[in-house]
Amino acid sequence: MFTIKYIFLVFAISSSLVAAAPLGDGSARDNIEIREPMKNFAQFARVARTVRRLTPPHNGAVFWSGTKTKPNGKTVSVKADAQKFAHSVGGRTINQALKKKGITIPNNNKYSPRLWNIASKAYAKNARGQAHAVLGGKVRDGSVWKKIEKPTLRKNRRVGKITEHNMQTGQKSVTHQKRITPVNRKKKEVQIRASKQARVIKNKQASIKSKRVTSSRKK
Repeated sequence: MFTIKYIFLVFAISSSLVAAAPLGDGSARDNIEIREPMKNFAQFARVARTVRRLTPPHNGAVFWSGTKTKPNGKTVSVKADAQKFAHSVGGRTINQALKKKGITIPNNNKYSPRLWNIASKAYAKNARGQAHAVLGGKVRDGSVWKKIEKPTLRKNRRVGKITEHNMQTGQKSVTHQKRITPVNRKKKEVQIRASKQARVIKNKQASIKSKRVTSSRKK
């Protein structure tokens, strides 16, 4: 009987301590703490909203995936290569964009994989112009680049070109490019003319309205 009471007392004290544990400062770089994962869902939702607004510079969306083998036989990630390349073209990788926003996604939190997927899709969806992928000699078929980022970029109508840079071979290849056909060009010209005509008509209507107001005031 004493043993049961002792176990119950220890459990009660432990529960009260867990309930009183601080959640952490959510404003401190929006880190998601490991403690109290259920309460941290609110932090996850807030960070996810910010992540969804990640927008790379025009022609400066840089993605990376895979590893390469160095001359000494050591296998390393191409993350550093991607960041260096992004700097050379005036762009940013997802990691650099997150850092600029003051967001750190931890490696050992259950929400982290979901946040990375959200960030990857948002970055590809909000890309404009040309997009680049810095890849290693080995890229998994189930990688985020192949499953999320590249398919999203291909569907993005505002991305006209995707170039993949292989850090193992030093070669690059254009894997997606949209061509403006004469029909599309003509359609665009028609839209531009229609837009100009609409502005002219709107300005005329505003001018007529202004004259009527002035005339009525004189009377």
